[in-house]
Amino acid sequence: MWAVALCMLPGVLHYLIFRLLPSITTAVLSFTDISGIPGAAWSWIGWDNYREFFVLQNARDLRNALGRTAIYALTVTLVQNAIALVMAVLLNKRFLRGRNLYRAVYFMPEILGVTVVATIWKLLFSTPTGPVFLFMRDVLGIQNPPAILSSFEYAFPAVIAAQIWMHMGYSLVIFLAGLQNIPGEIYEAAYIDGAGEWQVFWRVTLPMIWSTVTVNTLLAIIGSLQSFELIMTITGGQFNTSTLGMMVFATAFGGRGATAGGGSISGLRQGYAAAQSMVLFAAVLVVTAISQIIMTRLERDSA
Repeated sequence: MWAVALCMLPGVLHYLIFRLLPSITTAVLSFTDISGIPGAAWSWIGWDNYREFFVLQNARDLRNALGRTAIYALTVTLVQNAIALVMAVLLNKRFLRGRNLYRAVYFMPEILGVTVVATIWKLLFSTPTGPVFLFMRDVLGIQNPPAILSSFEYAFPAVIAAQIWMHMGYSLVIFLAGLQNIPGEIYEAAYIDGAGEWQVFWRVTLPMIWSTVTVNTLLAIIGSLQSFELIMTITGGQFNTSTLGMMVFATAFGGRGATAGGGSISGLRQGYAAAQSMVLFAAVLVVTAISQIIMTRLERDSA
């Protein structure tokens, strides 16, 4: 008994010190006007930060930030998991040569880190020497190709694509783990009964990996709702790319993402940023719970 408790102690302490304590501290600070400036006075202001966020803040900024966050999360979740599932099914085929190499290549963006991924995408879309710019100009014949990452029209889709590219390998590995747990005898029986590839996928593969689909869906939703690092490093929250997570960072530490349109605003309002964080936490919690209920019902219906 004591041996088990001692083995669990490091994990419990890690959770309490690095997870629970910061969360409680953030919740408490959301009711203060702390700025984060060393030596600056701060006081308890009650619900003023939340009142400012929901009532006094520019409604258009808040609406745009929430709208972009929803679009960001929905697009990343659907596209990332769809591509990862298709690639996992293909890589699970035994006749495919070099499967291990392909797996490593697809997973590589996950281990490169945000800074490297952002640098790659900036170089890819740079003007006028980037491969995308040269392709649009020299191959497609576009006379004045747009600067993708400096465009109010194309910067946000480019950031979404970067998020999908970076984390698709993680979803791919999880899907592969689920696919490899399906007994081969089930596929053999399905093919003997005359089922085609499409029927096998819908009637055999998908129902048997539905728990894996649920896990990947929830991870993608949570990750995309909380994401701000790629946005910060690629566009700095400018050009209509700011999400609620980016607003929290910019409000706490300064920058251009504190307004939904990416306009300049004074940061170093960590009490107000803590209130924004709690709103984001509540949004993640609600969306995750609803998604879990929906996925569970779909799994039960498909069983």
